[in-house]
Amino acid sequence: MPGRAQEGPPPPPHPPGVRPEPPRLDERSVDERIQTVRGRLTQLKMKDKTGQGLISAAQRELERAQEKLRENELYAADRLQAAADAFVHAAEHSFHLAEGPKGPVPQPREIADHLQHVYFRLQQADFFASASGESETKALPGLARKYYEEARKAYDKESWFAADEYAKSADDTIRGLENLAQAAVPKPPPPPRSR
Repeated sequence: MPGRAQEGPPPPPHPPGVRPEPPRLDERSVDERIQTVRGRLTQLKMKDKTGQGLISAAQRELERAQEKLRENELYAADRLQAAADAFVHAAEHSFHLAEGPKGPVPQPREIADHLQHVYFRLQQADFFASASGESETKALPGLARKYYEEARKAYDKESWFAADEYAKSADDTIRGLENLAQAAVPKPPPPPRSR
């Protein structure tokens, strides 16, 4: 994904004959991530209405995540925290637009590929919003579309930085919706134990 930090090398392979255990969620790590996002939220001072809506959505999902954590529903708490994080990222891109580029801007081809990816992800946004079961999410697919349209306009004007930031806002908004939909799914059953 353009503009994202590169991930490190893949983990080393497991020794032959040893089956890896699936990752486990624990209360402490989920709570730490909730507190990290909460800290970022306190530092954001959004001036535009769109950004304020995303911040409100993030705050609402953090409260729900904290509630799920108290109820020991770690999977739902983790997904709600991830949704809040995505909404914060989407809002932060408006700050980037106001500040201007701080480093290299992705090439037009990378931005075009990202726009294509976002376009197809937009097709899922309404499904994610309805699957979340939250009435407050109804406006978010439209917001993601608005960001996509702004990205397309900027791309057509060859304003690469703005196109990239708007595309990221759209993508992050959709990612937040996807996490909300995942939070609404009943906890997956544990994998079968090996004999």
